[in-house]
Amino acid sequence: MSVLIMRHGEAQAGTPDPSRELSEYGREEARRIGRWLAHQLPAERRARLTLVVSPFTRAQQTAQEISSALELSGEQQTTLEIITPDDPLTPVLDWLQTHVPPTSEGREPRDWLIISHNPLVSNLASALVDGPGSTQLAFATASLAWLDADVWAAGLADLHQFVSPAELA
Repeated sequence: MSVLIMRHGEAQAGTPDPSRELSEYGREEARRIGRWLAHQLPAERRARLTLVVSPFTRAQQTAQEISSALELSGEQQTTLEIITPDDPLTPVLDWLQTHVPPTSEGREPRDWLIISHNPLVSNLASALVDGPGSTQLAFATASLAWLDADVWAAGLADLHQFVSPAELA
């Protein structure tokens, strides 16, 4: 079971912050990651993928680009209010514990793609891999950390891959 953590694509300047939209470059970044994911995830895994997205416009637009590239249904996306830029990490870790069951529970494994913002994505990915207080992973826009674990708790995940759109150009 994997949890993929992605920062939204490049956004336009403006206010209010929750309404900022992706720039055209940001849309292309998201499409590039979407195409890469389409090659990495076979159809059966894409069918089991759930997108968990910040309510902010730029994250929702990034999710649209990813959904299009992966040919996902609207039912495979949910908005999570607790993953905006400056939200605390503990409720997100608690959400993972509650909603992403361990593989040992006998349920069909699902993959999850969280699309959010810095500093939350960096703090979340780093905490899951290296434990609380770690901030080793720096997310450029539309970067993605692919984590694998049996239990989603701080310090228990393995970093399978870290990719940015610039590497895929």
